[in-house]
Amino acid sequence: MPSITVECGPLSKEQKFELIEKITKISSDIMHIPREFFFISINELPDENIGIGGQTIDVIKSKYKESKP
Repeated sequence: MPSITVECGPLSKEQKFELIEKITKISSDIMHIPREFFFISINELPDENIGIGGQTIDVIKSKYKESKP
């Protein structure tokens, strides 16, 4: 049973549904394994718990919003 874990920031219920649906379809097509065998897990993390380049995502998002005209 293939297991796929996605770690990301908060998602809506609709986004989770679409993500699970599409990851399962693509993985099934590529691996030639029936969709029913896939286990997909989404671990949502607050933006302040994720860092890129030494900064948390909430800080990066804030700076990005400030730089937009």
